[in-house]
Amino acid sequence: MMKRFFVCFLVCMLALTSACAETTVTRQGLMLGEGYVYYPQVEGMEDATVQEKVNAALRTSTGAETLLTRLALTMQSAAPLQVDFTHQLMGDVLSVTVLATGPVENDRATQVWYTANIDLTTGEAITFEDIFVDAEAARLALEEQLEWGIAPLLSAHLRNSQLTPLPETFGISEMGLTLYYPMEQLSTLSDRAGTVSFRWAEMLEYLKLGEGTILHRIGAERMVTLDESSAEAIRTAVESGQLPGIPVKLGGSVQEAVDAYRLLMDPDLYENGRMMQLEDGAFRGVYLLTDSLTDSWEQSVIQGIRVDQVNLYGLMTDVTTQAEWRSVLGEPDATVEVDDVKAESNRILPGYSDYYNYDGVQLRLHANDDGDLVSLFISIR
Repeated sequence: MMKRFFVCFLVCMLALTSACAETTVTRQGLMLGEGYVYYPQVEGMEDATVQEKVNAALRTSTGAETLLTRLALTMQSAAPLQVDFTHQLMGDVLSVTVLATGPVENDRATQVWYTANIDLTTGEAITFEDIFVDAEAARLALEEQLEWGIAPLLSAHLRNSQLTPLPETFGISEMGLTLYYPMEQLSTLSDRAGTVSFRWAEMLEYLKLGEGTILHRIGAERMVTLDESSAEAIRTAVESGQLPGIPVKLGGSVQEAVDAYRLLMDPDLYENGRMMQLEDGAFRGVYLLTDSLTDSWEQSVIQGIRVDQVNLYGLMTDVTTQAEWRSVLGEPDATVEVDDVKAESNRILPGYSDYYNYDGVQLRLHANDDGDLVSLFISIR
């Protein structure tokens, strides 16, 4: 029986957040059989001229126009062309990431990233010059960190591992900057196009901060500023069981997380269970903790999340001191010394851990012997 193909234009009017009272991001696209191309458009902006400028930029920068044409040409391909997007609408700033999978450029299946970062007040693309006080110095610093700090840790777990030069495609959020690489430059052992994420705290000296700046408008400045408002924001984030920028949650299925983001390496044992690192860029310096010590860890849930690269409302690894966080969060419910033996069994540096007990969740801030924050944990109480 001849396979029936159908064409479906989809417009989803549900917005996840809004840039102003009426602005929404809609999902538009075309489906042919098992193949599809979906891309974002904005609606409801007060300035119709700016809105059209934004939508034109989105169609171009996300590859939508080319990919829609390509979709019709791949109907008989062994693997379908499948294109979809995620987005973050942060006040009046929009950041979009599109992943195209399948015969994107020729008959060979691959993956290609497209990104768009747009200032909705002007319709202009956001560049490094809008984010950093010295864009060239920031690029050099990022490349140095990629070559000397990240490549040695990741190279054994990648199929292609050329982390420099920086790719043209990037995304921004309140938490940090994510680089999206071409497969021929950076790809994982599971044949996925690679990504690397940086927390804003890692680029603190280069950030363009202050009223009206892009980083102020998307909430990034708040993430690197420890002040009187931080305590409540930290409590709220911790009690939710999910840290901003990390797409897993306490109590969630370990197996589902592994299926979605793939293991970077085999699970490692620590004193109280197993710790797992996933290969997606959002999990650099992030470990999932489970108490399962058997081969059936797949049935376990995420008992804890450990973060060694963090900025959370002013809590910044290698920046914030124990004295500083105590001045905002108050005295901890408990403090435990971690000596060399205990540090080795927990895969952590020697030092001191402060514990704060919130509603159903425990926050642990671990400082090295110099009193600097080196790891943040949240765990089910």
